[in-house]
Amino acid sequence: MTRVCDIRELSTVSELRAWASAHGARVRHLGPDLENRPVYGATRGHVTRVARGPRPDRYSHALVWHSPLETPEATHE
Repeated sequence: MTRVCDIRELSTVSELRAWASAHGARVRHLGPDLENRPVYGATRGHVTRVARGPRPDRYSHALVWHSPLETPEATHE
């Protein structure tokens, strides 16, 4: 059996809500993108539509990365 995943971005969250309503899907907040804009998505079967909000994501958390090669002592010299 071959499965295909169809993911496309719509231009506005309003378009996403209209698509979700027409297809009986629920719009969910997926998190922020790298520009800190909220990403919303709706899925029905193998089809997913996403849209980004125009303002910064109020639910976002700062991205923090710690190198596994550096020890805390080495970073405080």
